[in-house]
Amino acid sequence: MIGLIQNELMKIFSKKSSWIYMIILFVLALGGAIIYFFIINKFPEIGFGTTESTSTWHYMNNIVYGLGSLVTLFSVIVASAIVAAEFSSGTIKQLMIRPHARWKILLSKYITVILYALMLLISLNVVGFIIGSIFFGFGDFNATTTEIGLSGEFEVAIGAQALKKMLLLLPSLVITVTISFMLSTLFRSQALAVGVGVGVLFISSTIGQVIILLLNFGKLTWLKYLIFPHLDLSIYAITDTLAEGVTVGFSAVLLLVYYVIFMTLTFLFFQKRDIAF
Repeated sequence: MIGLIQNELMKIFSKKSSWIYMIILFVLALGGAIIYFFIINKFPEIGFGTTESTSTWHYMNNIVYGLGSLVTLFSVIVASAIVAAEFSSGTIKQLMIRPHARWKILLSKYITVILYALMLLISLNVVGFIIGSIFFGFGDFNATTTEIGLSGEFEVAIGAQALKKMLLLLPSLVITVTISFMLSTLFRSQALAVGVGVGVLFISSTIGQVIILLLNFGKLTWLKYLIFPHLDLSIYAITDTLAEGVTVGFSAVLLLVYYVIFMTLTFLFFQKRDIAF
């Protein structure tokens, strides 16, 4: 299994796009720091503070966290293509004649895309923290800041808030990558798989927002069992509930149920899929 994973990682990093995604994140993190530095110096009167009151934790909370959405996007592109690309190029046949069970081949690909997604997220945070420390200084982890949640403004420790947001991105990232990976096993066309995967990512966000709005108006309460409003758990960093009875625990359990369903369908479909030689 380790050999299969190493082989898949080599395939991913042999593509220029995999490195380009990382470079884009680093460039945007640096550009974000420069812009943020300019704003807090030029416009302190509109609530951005000053360089003396801003630290790397503010930068992580406001800028680096925002770049997390790009980590999800790039991971979705890689996950959507990793199986479909084998069918498009015909190399899937070479994999099937090797002395490995189908489920092992598929599992190695899944583990690889999860590892790549984690690499992107960890790299972004490490580089972001270094850049933030250079521009704004380490600062006070427990310094308070004002956040705007669904129920209004509230005070929170800036360091803990930044870490909370990033940690809550993890389950959302894993489930989104899992959905994209499932789609990759369904399509033989790489372009179609990636297109559908990215489309689902953007559409699901809009649908989720609409569902949350309906739930808060007390309408169609059964909608809370759909996956869409739970795909971004980082929203719980600014609110305790999305609607009545919808807490982070409820969302986590629901995502776990969907995760099991998606993984089961993915492996069952791949096991039974006809691969012509």
